[in-house]
Amino acid sequence: MSFLKKLTETVSKGVSTATEKAQQTVEITKLHTQISSKRKEIEKRYAQIGEAVYEAYLAKDLSKAEAAILPECEAISGLRKEIAGLEERIRELRNEKECVCGQTVPYETKFCPSCGRKFEFPEPVTPEVLPDQSEAPAPEAAPEEAAVVEAEARAVCAECAAPLAADARFCPECGHSVGA
Repeated sequence: MSFLKKLTETVSKGVSTATEKAQQTVEITKLHTQISSKRKEIEKRYAQIGEAVYEAYLAKDLSKAEAAILPECEAISGLRKEIAGLEERIRELRNEKECVCGQTVPYETKFCPSCGRKFEFPEPVTPEVLPDQSEAPAPEAAPEEAAVVEAEARAVCAECAAPLAADARFCPECGHSVGA
């Protein structure tokens, strides 16, 4: 009976994880749809600005366009802020963050692998689930498996031995420059 109970728990955990991933994907899709809608609204407002400028040009008085242009520009600024907020929410759902250089990295990253910038005290977005203390610890990996895993890691930091991405110029753990 213990085997069946463990099997049921394992399947239940898998279904639970799959459900969470599906909900996350649905939410991210909704956010992308909202972003797309806001970008279309910005395009419409750009067209209205252009039309106002052209009408003022035809009237040979560009100052007439100012009254129509300013509210449109303010609306565009607001829409851009909303888009930035939605994009930030997507990064939170994916457990990512963006560096000032534009590189998107996992939330736990301490240093940007592209520019070397140090991130301030990362706080976990999702709490870690601690293993059930009643279960026996997982057996250690066989030496052969460990060697295979080690062989798969292409590059490691010379300073802290953290694994490096193929295109990394800086270590994401310690910020050490990766010599080219």
